[in-house]
Amino acid sequence: MQLNLRNRISFFYLVSTGVLIGLLFMVIYFSVRETVYRHMDEDLDAESNEIEKNLVVLNDQFIIANAFEWNEREHGQIEVNPVFVQIVGPSGKLIKKTGNLLTEQLNFNPNLKSQTYFNTSLSGSQIRQVQLPIKNPVGTTLGYIVAAMPLEESAVVLQNLFVILMTTYWMVLFVLFYVTRYIAGKSISPINKVISTAERITKENLDERIELPVHKDEIYKLTSTINDLLNRLEDAVLREKQFTSDASHELRTPLSVIKGTLEVLIRKPRNAAEYENKIKYCISEVDRMSALIDQLLMLARFESGKITPVISEIDINSSIESTLQRMQKFIAEKKLSINYSNAGKVLVRADSSMVETILENILSNAIKYSPEGNEIEIKINSVEGKTICSIKDFGIGMTQEQASKIFDRFYRGDESRNSHIEGNGIGLAIVKRLADLQNISLSVSSEVGKGTAFTITFPD
Repeated sequence: MQLNLRNRISFFYLVSTGVLIGLLFMVIYFSVRETVYRHMDEDLDAESNEIEKNLVVLNDQFIIANAFEWNEREHGQIEVNPVFVQIVGPSGKLIKKTGNLLTEQLNFNPNLKSQTYFNTSLSGSQIRQVQLPIKNPVGTTLGYIVAAMPLEESAVVLQNLFVILMTTYWMVLFVLFYVTRYIAGKSISPINKVISTAERITKENLDERIELPVHKDEIYKLTSTINDLLNRLEDAVLREKQFTSDASHELRTPLSVIKGTLEVLIRKPRNAAEYENKIKYCISEVDRMSALIDQLLMLARFESGKITPVISEIDINSSIESTLQRMQKFIAEKKLSINYSNAGKVLVRADSSMVETILENILSNAIKYSPEGNEIEIKINSVEGKTICSIKDFGIGMTQEQASKIFDRFYRGDESRNSHIEGNGIGLAIVKRLADLQNISLSVSSEVGKGTAFTITFPD
């Protein structure tokens, strides 16, 4: 049977408390019983010692020196506080007994060689009995004193105590269950609020949050954690919506251009040169769309977490040289000069292919936004044991607000200022993701009209 949390808390608390109360009641019962038996044993001790003091051994025969002690009223009566006494020989043969025993005899156990207390019965009634050996000066056992007292009144007391404890025990458990169930219900009521609020939150109202409890306990921490999770989910959904919208826009634009161009082309016959020109233009748009799709797929693979960097020691100068060589065509087209000096091997721990992708995208941006005939500066420094690579252009630059968004997908700053520059805003998003995968720190500083500098800090 599946119990809800409230009943499970009540059940476990009830079981643990029930065990503790049961142990407490057992201690009480056995302590009272031990006290009752101890008092009776003390009375039997006193009586046996009195009898033993009044016994005289002569030629291994018992002689009662004080007959008055033997004939005391408690030894003759049966109804009120009787004390039964008998003297037996080593083999258990009866030598003398008190009158209240009438025709009965107390139980004798020849295997008991020392003073022993035990419960037994006499004429169907419970008695507490002691068996005490009588020895001569050399240690030979000449006989035994056997004394007993009725146990029925004490047994009734113990029985009543047992019944009271058992009745109280079950009553306490019954009350305790409902009390703990009520307390458990009050304790988990904040959780029920969390559940009810969480059930109401869907994709349409992800901005709703669970109210934090007053007390900063575990439930407060749980609620805060769930709210943080909702924040991340809301952010992810919003980014996904924005990504879908931006990707649709970026893909729709070249398709619209291609469609418009082809519609114009078929309106009337044209010469071969016009056809060739328009077809080349369509091919360039297809290439642009293909490049965008490739970048989107690359970014999706990186963000899926299925691609992990292969970290090893690489020469950052070698990576820069290789990247510059691949981009030489674009550098030459804009007649840019590269201010970079290879100072020898500088080793960093990173993924070689990922680092070259980072460098290629940053350099591509620097080339795009640098005026023709300008300069790009590349420096390698070491600060506090960390290798730092900076790439700086002296182009149009951007504001601080624009710089803070530059790694967002599809962000291209002020479109009115750079509409003539090709790009789709995916490259730097890829750079950021690749840097995060390798624990590489990225920062950007820029000033309008003075250029932009990217700083790449490699981990120790």
